[in-house]
Amino acid sequence: MKSLPYLFLAFIALVLGTQQASAHAIWLESSAKATKGQAQEVRVYYGEYATGELEKIAAWYSDLKALEVIVVKPDQSEEKLTLQDKGDHFVSSFTPTEDGVYLIYTSHPTKDLGGKTRYEFTSQIAVQAGKSSAVAKSKLPYQLTVGTDAPKKGGKVALHVTHNGQPVKDQDVLLMSEAGWSKTFKTNAEGIALVDVLWSGKYVAEFGHSEEVKGTWHGQEYTATWQGLTTSFLVK
Repeated sequence: MKSLPYLFLAFIALVLGTQQASAHAIWLESSAKATKGQAQEVRVYYGEYATGELEKIAAWYSDLKALEVIVVKPDQSEEKLTLQDKGDHFVSSFTPTEDGVYLIYTSHPTKDLGGKTRYEFTSQIAVQAGKSSAVAKSKLPYQLTVGTDAPKKGGKVALHVTHNGQPVKDQDVLLMSEAGWSKTFKTNAEGIALVDVLWSGKYVAEFGHSEEVKGTWHGQEYTATWQGLTTSFLVK
């Protein structure tokens, strides 16, 4: 029989691991504008954006470092990116071959449960090449999106939350700036959260949802699922 101190320490480790997973997020970064025929860099981070905390890839939660990043092109074809380990983030690139809007996304349900909850980390960004109106279509059921036009400091940005193409209303969206500021906004009947961008620089928005659903995942039974979705954009 294991001693009480051992069991207590194991419990604390489980709680801390669960808290880290639920407090941290994955987010993608890239320039919102691209040029056909030129490489477009994409970066993948995991941590706490509002506090500038970036986790080393070796310490990412569960098997999160095995995530895949997919580019959906305007013609709806897909390309899986090859990721390079840069210590505290992954980096990759793709080269647009046609004008239009490209969607870059990752969605990874981690192997390990947090207690009885299955976690899924999702991020999606859009990149515009040229002026074509052709738009890639995402296959993600839940989406958190922002336009490709660069907003200006002091203005407002519309963040869209949808589920299977329908607006998700009256839900919280957390906006974080690299200046350390964060604020929660509520989506309206159209699934739009109109957020204030007070400073220049990079912003990350996050939306999370959970469901009470039972299932088995990698031999472990769960009673709930949680998905965190992020997107990022630059304010001039």
